[in-house]
Amino acid sequence: MRVHLFDLTDAAWRADEMLVAMEQPARDELAREAQRRASALGLMRGPAPIPLVLSPCSLPREELAALGRGAQKITSALVEVARELIEKRPDKARLLFHHLSPLETEALATRWREAEDLLHSRIDWFVDAQGSVKALEVNATIPAMQVYSDAAVRGWVQAVRPGREPAVSSNPSNAEWLLDALLKAARNRVQPLKVQLLHREGDPQVTELTALAEMLTARGVEARTCTPADVALDGDPHRVLYRHLFARYVEPNSALGQAFLDPDRHGIWNRVDGWLETKGLFAELSAQAKEYGIDDLVPWTRLLDDIEDAALRDGDGFVLKKSHDYGGKSVVIGREAGPSAFRQALARARTDEPGSWVAQELIDAPAIDRFLCTATGARRAPMHLDVSTYASSIPRVPDGGSVVRAAPGRIVNIVGGGGVAPLFADDVLLQLV
Repeated sequence: MRVHLFDLTDAAWRADEMLVAMEQPARDELAREAQRRASALGLMRGPAPIPLVLSPCSLPREELAALGRGAQKITSALVEVARELIEKRPDKARLLFHHLSPLETEALATRWREAEDLLHSRIDWFVDAQGSVKALEVNATIPAMQVYSDAAVRGWVQAVRPGREPAVSSNPSNAEWLLDALLKAARNRVQPLKVQLLHREGDPQVTELTALAEMLTARGVEARTCTPADVALDGDPHRVLYRHLFARYVEPNSALGQAFLDPDRHGIWNRVDGWLETKGLFAELSAQAKEYGIDDLVPWTRLLDDIEDAALRDGDGFVLKKSHDYGGKSVVIGREAGPSAFRQALARARTDEPGSWVAQELIDAPAIDRFLCTATGARRAPMHLDVSTYASSIPRVPDGGSVVRAAPGRIVNIVGGGGVAPLFADDVLLQLV
């Protein structure tokens, strides 16, 4: 599978050239306005705006569809690999999942089949200079950014092409897709539904949940955001609970923990499924990729315990990742660290308990000059891009859409200083430029 992420489509090239041709004061004001618009629509992390990439991306619809099909295939294969491990190789499963929190461990022991009904997963892809796409990992517990991606698109259009927002109606909406999936997942609950969107106190992503609640209300569905302090756990068959709270924060014996362990009664989505996003499980998926017909989509990834140091040579073409970490933390990129530092990191990783680290082939995504919105205006800088695509295992939910992030370093992550780029279907952006 190949996509035009760095080899820009004509529409994306025209949009960026339009920005390049502007006088700097006008471009800076445009960047500030686009950021204001996108932030007002939900592109926020806590009180801070998430940077908007002013240079938009666009992909042909057939490439967007291919990403959706690929994400679905990987998600389905991952669930099957997890099932095979749990049922037939329990010793390996214990090795890979030993890090889980008490509540996750209990859910794995008693509720893992229910967790296979994934409301949504998110496949994070890297694209190399030739446009080849490989999946780096799977997010299954809280695969966020649906509202962020929609806000980036709409905010960009409102600022750059005011009055042309109706053109966006034909652009894929990740937030609408998520709500459609949620309502399909809740099809057996008693109508009318009462949806609770559960988050932790002070959750920096609450702007996404607030936007989703408002969208559900606009559809005629009762919806509210809530925290563990005010969530209703009365077993009302009308209730649906959308979980945006990591299970590791919840004690198994608490009322909320007991509800998480009885997802059918409480209408809970996402269900507790932390084992599905373990990078050690992704390594198992990589080892069996050919059997599932996804060997062209998944890079070589192995549990560090299963390989010798010599297999990684000087580390230049590899990445080390902690199996149960997230947000780009603990990642060691051999090409950036250099041979000596990579060997030191490898030696330290070997001292951790088995099942703690994976090694993965480096997918060397190039940097491309983009305009980024800052407090003072538009800043041109080389940025690395990634693509994330959503999938669901709920019946009759179509393949999901995608979102593009950008960051100055190879670890593309919003928390680490990255931003969100507007992603258009190519025909939509052509109408706008």
